[in-house]
Amino acid sequence: MANVGGVLGALSHEFRRMVGLIIPSVQKTPIETVENLIDFIGSRSAYIAQTTLYGYMKTRMGTSFQRYFEDDDFSATLRIAAVKVAVACVDDLTIFAVAKAAENATLSRAAKSTFATFCYERAIDDVISPRDRIHIPADAAAKFNLRLQATDWEKAAYRDTAFVRSPEALVRYAPVVEEFMMDDSEIVRNSIRFRWIEIRKTLTERMDTDAVCRDWLVE
Repeated sequence: MANVGGVLGALSHEFRRMVGLIIPSVQKTPIETVENLIDFIGSRSAYIAQTTLYGYMKTRMGTSFQRYFEDDDFSATLRIAAVKVAVACVDDLTIFAVAKAAENATLSRAAKSTFATFCYERAIDDVISPRDRIHIPADAAAKFNLRLQATDWEKAAYRDTAFVRSPEALVRYAPVVEEFMMDDSEIVRNSIRFRWIEIRKTLTERMDTDAVCRDWLVE
């Protein structure tokens, strides 16, 4: 994909320390196994959560940016926000990734849901540190399961259809005053939608869907 390592390297070290997300090493090899797919979902979800939250907070705070980051209460709030946004990113990307993997396969609806649940749970474990799992919304897993029941898997593989929860999470959880968020909400949603474009392109180009599905079926 574009330049994940370069973008993450440009993030403030202090910001990366505070948000606490674990970003697995970014691999550029083909995605041929379930494990490869989980690594992709986790790393890209953490990347999107960090970069969009960082970009928005820096833009909104302007010259006060560093001062806010030195405040312990704000740092704790930011860390919680990063976890919640990352969980929503995993939710969206998992739906898209499994829909793309199963696009030409003969997996049943139940099999797709089971596959997605496995990827979702593993990706969450990979990117949220044990100390931060307390910040995962209590209803996150239940909402994901409900979403699976209603998912149109064919549509979910098309463009940005699956990416509905991460834009809303960024708007809901970014630690800014309500007045600012009311003014910024559409811009913020579009910022994360734009960043997902390259992620979808990369996954589509790198994934061997037949190999991934075969690997899932022998799990």
